Amino acid sequence: MAIKQINKYIYIDKYAFKGDKMTKRIIKNSATIRDDRKNVTKEKIEEKDNGVNGEETRNVLTLENILQDNDTDNNKKVKNKLIFKNIKKNNDSSINKNEMRIITIPRQRISSVKNNWLELIKPIVTNLKLEIRMNKDKIEVRTCKLTEDKNNLQKSSDYIKAYLLGFSIEDALALLRIDDLYIESFQIKDVKILKGDHLSRCIGRICGSNGSTKYAIENATKTRIVIAGDKIHILGSFNNIKMARYSICSLILGSTQGKIFNKLNILAKRLKERF
Repeated sequence: MAIKQINKYIYIDKYAFKGDKMTKRIIKNSATIRDDRKNVTKEKIEEKDNGVNGEETRNVLTLENILQDNDTDNNKKVKNKLIFKNIKKNNDSSINKNEMRIITIPRQRISSVKNNWLELIKPIVTNLKLEIRMNKDKIEVRTCKLTEDKNNLQKSSDYIKAYLLGFSIEDALALLRIDDLYIESFQIKDVKILKGDHLSRCIGRICGSNGSTKYAIENATKTRIVIAGDKIHILGSFNNIKMARYSICSLILGSTQGKIFNKLNILAKRLKERF
């Protein structure tokens, strides 16, 4: 067959007849059609990939101000236009967002917090470079542009909680300076269930006359102890807390103070030999 090419896409077969008349049969090149279909499918796939693999977007409906458009008769035509804006989602949620911690103040500590407020917030503002305020019975701490480390927020919350538990500001400052310090809290009933006069005598054994037993345990184990009712809070390193807890639990169970002092002397000698 004699086929003549007209252009890139169309071919004419001169010998295609219909009855007595010769008709021109237009033949499209199958190869070019396949290429066109492939290009279309590639474009569709690329659009889908850009929507999935690219940055996530969402359509937000915003109302534009009333626009004045001139009509064909030079009459002002007022229209309300709704425009869809394509807003990109930031994958980093921490950008331009301040983290905040809210700490509730017990009723019995509100007055002490108000009286010592300036001394309490001074290390948080100057050293940790955080923002702090008191809102009724809560303390709010948050980061700002000047904060260098986000871990400072956790340190500040531990420092404030230690003060609210009953530790002095000087003792609570150790949590900001040293990383390996912890606070352990427990109740007397966790060790032994005591009620009435038995509970008060147990607290008296732990404290001693004018706090002598408590100070002896603190000096021997290098910890700080707060006794608030039937709750006991210990501040120190892991091993030191373990020794202090053992001596306090033995007092709760009924051992005499003399035995505890002897054990504390032995512990103090061992600590001196190590260092």
